[in-house]
Amino acid sequence: MKSIVKILAFFLFLISIESCENFMDIHEEYLEGGEIIYAPKPDSVAFIAGKNRIMFRGWVYNGVNIDQLIVRWNSGLDSISIPVTFKNEMDSIDVIIDNLPEKSYTFDVYTIDNFGHRSLTITNFGSSYSDIYLSTLIPRRVKSMSLTDKEGVIEWFAAAEGLVGNEIRYVKSDGTTDVAFMDASMYHIGVDVKAGSEFEHRSLYIPEEQAIDTFYTAWVKHPEPFPSIYLYSKDEWEVLQVSDEKVSDGGGMHTLIDNNLDNYWHSQWGPDIPLPHWAIIDMQTIKPIAFVEVYRRKGSTDTKTVQIYLGNDPDPESPEWVMAGEGQFTTGDKLRVDLASGSSGRYMKLYLPDSNRAPFTAVAEVYVYGN
Repeated sequence: MKSIVKILAFFLFLISIESCENFMDIHEEYLEGGEIIYAPKPDSVAFIAGKNRIMFRGWVYNGVNIDQLIVRWNSGLDSISIPVTFKNEMDSIDVIIDNLPEKSYTFDVYTIDNFGHRSLTITNFGSSYSDIYLSTLIPRRVKSMSLTDKEGVIEWFAAAEGLVGNEIRYVKSDGTTDVAFMDASMYHIGVDVKAGSEFEHRSLYIPEEQAIDTFYTAWVKHPEPFPSIYLYSKDEWEVLQVSDEKVSDGGGMHTLIDNNLDNYWHSQWGPDIPLPHWAIIDMQTIKPIAFVEVYRRKGSTDTKTVQIYLGNDPDPESPEWVMAGEGQFTTGDKLRVDLASGSSGRYMKLYLPDSNRAPFTAVAEVYVYGN
């Protein structure tokens, strides 16, 4: 019995040897060239859009043995070899690829180390832009313009996709020319502009986020100049005194210059104070004035006649007051009072001699214009 077991064990041993030899025969042809060694491949790559060019940006981890970066495109017909010296840990490189006609590209990137080993390939995409893209761009549209004694303000419609800003070329109040930049996120810009002057503008675009080149539309001359009549800023003005007021009804005398038509100065009632009513406004400096716009209380027709007096003494009884203009409300809440040529003064007296519902008057706002 023992002999039979020994014979069976011997035959099993011979069979296992034969199997191992057959297994090695299968892999022998793949081991003849030795083990394949790869250089470190790029960790990641990006191709950033530009004008007839693209910027290649690559990151490599522990690439101290890398000697070259190879970038290929157009199915390998075009390529560049970039000598590199990377540091330990994560390192990066930026390279501009010039002379790329406007289109989208597929790029293949691999490395070669100091021993001639090549890495596996990494693929990414990028686009070059030029005249075709530029032809699609339009300047941002101007919504409105206004002018104060301090600055000209341009309001704009919403920015188009890809717009990063606007440039405005204008004439300053001293006659010199300047260029201002306005970010696309803004909807208005104020500039020190000469009244009645013209201006030009152009828009700046990028085709993709982080693009390396900015595209400019042509300069466009706005068809309308800035107004020759400007609105005085009331930021530093003060209402010094009034004949009377009902603060609880409208807000009081200071609402005359707060740029808010929803509140107002109302004459006293309960007890009712007889006409005339008046208010004195300090404009801080002597100002030449072309006309004044007066808004009465919304929905109220009490206020009737408005007289504008100018002077350089705030005393309501001063003999220096000169009546520069007069107007009368007929319909609506707005009245324009044109002043005599050459009218000027530091102080303005708003004089209300009558009413459509005597003795009550209510004025919401006063705007003053110069030229």
